Amino acid sequence: MEHYQYSRASVSSYQKPKKGNDLCGDSFYVKETDDYLICAVADGLGSGKMAKEASGAATDIIDQNHYETVEQLMHLCNDGLRHTRGAVIAIVKVDYNNQTATYSGVGNIRFMISAERQRAVHPLPKVGFLVGKPERFKVQDFNFEKELTFMLYSDGMDIHTQSRSLLTKMISPKESVKYISGLPQDINDDATVLVGQVNMS
Repeated sequence: MEHYQYSRASVSSYQKPKKGNDLCGDSFYVKETDDYLICAVADGLGSGKMAKEASGAATDIIDQNHYETVEQLMHLCNDGLRHTRGAVIAIVKVDYNNQTATYSGVGNIRFMISAERQRAVHPLPKVGFLVGKPERFKVQDFNFEKELTFMLYSDGMDIHTQSRSLLTKMISPKESVKYISGLPQDINDDATVLVGQVNMS
């Protein structure tokens, strides 16, 4: 578990490799600037070293280009994964000035988001994975006024979409991740979750 405390946001993570592997094939990225928070989870196809190389390539690209739009980041990741095994990925970028969260995802990284502790929504990602083939990406915007809670998690996490109360009744990302880490997990897959909270007040 890792915890990131920023000026307007806090983000907590939990990660566990597939049973029998030392290396987790998932990678994640978290960064805050004065203007925005950006979080991403990438899951390299398969498991082990080659999966980690693919997912790590994606998060490295995001790190080098975090100021770009979410759509542009998806294209950059897709191009950068051309000579790898490929990866699925989800990115969320919270714009503090416009009070919007922008999301795009490809493959089975799940995303849940709640504004002002209202009912959490679970937008569906685009089917497939990134490996350099031409793609059109679906980008969605969510507005908020004062508070936003969200979660990104790979398919090794057994979090049901009914678990929306994790966001609407959140004490803190740290407490949510502590709870999630105790849930049953698919030992045959890598598992990663990011839980975030943005508070503008």
